Amino acid sequence: MYDVLPYRGDYYPVLGQLLDEIDVAGTINKVINTPDTRSNIDVGTYTCLMILNLLGDVNIRLYRMNEFFEDKALPLMIPWNPYIDINEINDDRAGRVLDIIWNADPQKVFSAVSTNAIHIHELDTTIIHADTTSKSFEGAYEKQDINGIAPVIIQGFNKDHRPDLKQLIFGVGTTLDGIPIIGEVADGNVSDKKLNGRWVKDLRTILNKDIDDFLIYVADSSLVTTNNLILLNNYNVDFISRLPGTFDIEKKLKEKALVENNWECIGKLSDEKDSAIYQSWSTFDEIEGIRYRFVVISSDHKDERKLKSLDKTIKKESTEIYKKLKELSKRQFICKRDAEIESEKFSKKYRVKYHQITWEIQEKIEKVKRNTRGRPNKNEILQTQTKYYLSGHLRINKELYENECGLCGLFILITSLKDEKKYSTETILKMYKGQGNVERIFKFIKNPAWIGAFCLKKQERLAALGYVLLIAAMVYTLWERRVRKVLASDNVLPIDGLNKIKTKKPTTYALQTILSSILVLCQKVDNRLCIWLPKPLKQNQKRVLELTGLGEEIYNFREEQKNMKKNHSSASRGCEM
Repeated sequence: MYDVLPYRGDYYPVLGQLLDEIDVAGTINKVINTPDTRSNIDVGTYTCLMILNLLGDVNIRLYRMNEFFEDKALPLMIPWNPYIDINEINDDRAGRVLDIIWNADPQKVFSAVSTNAIHIHELDTTIIHADTTSKSFEGAYEKQDINGIAPVIIQGFNKDHRPDLKQLIFGVGTTLDGIPIIGEVADGNVSDKKLNGRWVKDLRTILNKDIDDFLIYVADSSLVTTNNLILLNNYNVDFISRLPGTFDIEKKLKEKALVENNWECIGKLSDEKDSAIYQSWSTFDEIEGIRYRFVVISSDHKDERKLKSLDKTIKKESTEIYKKLKELSKRQFICKRDAEIESEKFSKKYRVKYHQITWEIQEKIEKVKRNTRGRPNKNEILQTQTKYYLSGHLRINKELYENECGLCGLFILITSLKDEKKYSTETILKMYKGQGNVERIFKFIKNPAWIGAFCLKKQERLAALGYVLLIAAMVYTLWERRVRKVLASDNVLPIDGLNKIKTKKPTTYALQTILSSILVLCQKVDNRLCIWLPKPLKQNQKRVLELTGLGEEIYNFREEQKNMKKNHSSASRGCEM
């Protein structure tokens, strides 16, 4: 009688197949070209173990990673190397792997895996969406080589509003459908403008594109600087970005669009109930002698941050001017003309932008103070004199306020794509809105239970782990892309997503949830391992596998005699569960 033990299958065999498909382990081993003789688990395979841990539903720290695999069927997760010993998964080995990746240049490691993914999945690299985010870290990180090549964990502009913490900057470039194929871990104080400039220069080399190959770079307003615009022109990179307010032309174009009031209706870009309705107005103009196309976008959803900032500015102006007017109202003038002169001086001294002041001069007859003490005599005639008081009534300039509110619903896109027939304003806007795909990748980086929870002191190891994290995000999004691509066909029925809601656009999280609670049975007979499904999968689970291009066989494993002979040197290497 041999023991039959249950283990978790879940979605992990799917991740294992995806890792195997783009040959993550083999590619990493080729790049580093430095075998670690102290372990039977190669660097590439160990990196995949880290990725599986990162994409797992249980966040276990790096130094306890072996606990993550204790209840799972390892041969199904690492199909290219099923005969590994779980006892070799430990924190010392993890640290050495990160050191090896760093020494081999983690950027090259990520780029090599990315190239494989582009080729195997036939990814379109014509359009690249780029953005950056900051990742904060607890700890002092005092012993850093600030003059070395490793990214420095240092204070900088923090996008999570935590300027008290040190950080690293993560740059990510994705395809149009959200697959991260470009990545960089940089110093915590590097500017987005500088990072964008560096990427523009290296983009064609990274993507292996000739100077004449068509390429569009989509980024936020940090891309648009005078120097970066010159680089984009010199390296023949077309772009779409948001024109920042630092350029004088930005406000001029907004005001011109409002005056002409000749808007083209775009409508909604989303099927959601409360999604914004857009209009556009476009023109051509120059910056530093180079001609660009500018698309002014009007949204019925005003920018709440800009509105809040506008109201704050107006309130501040009102408070300051009201205080000055109150002080002025207490002054006395001996003639009406003096009061008028003072009102003119006040208007010149205190420039009011969002308010209007209505002046009023009041004439008052007041008693003149007696020179003698005591009560006045009965027949004494009291002297009087005429005084003038100046008062200003403050009211908001409604016309200007409404105009400024209108500007809060406007933003300007700048692009080098001048063909209006081929690239309509709606197309330009949709391409820019694709920046949301990059934001999804930041969820991996922002998750405090992942890279922030790993107890790594060396900046080199932390940077190397950052690139491993980007590879994990690549695998994660590739699965989603593959399923959605098949479901996009009209003749393919939707699947039951979260809460059994029919969907043709499931997220990877939804796919993971569908394939959760799948158990497999494991048994060893004569030192041969056998893993199988104890019962058929549910119909929705079968559909997810089918849409992924896989079948139930990924949950089965049978150790053949030839494999046993090949690996007979150590019985423990035969997947100790």
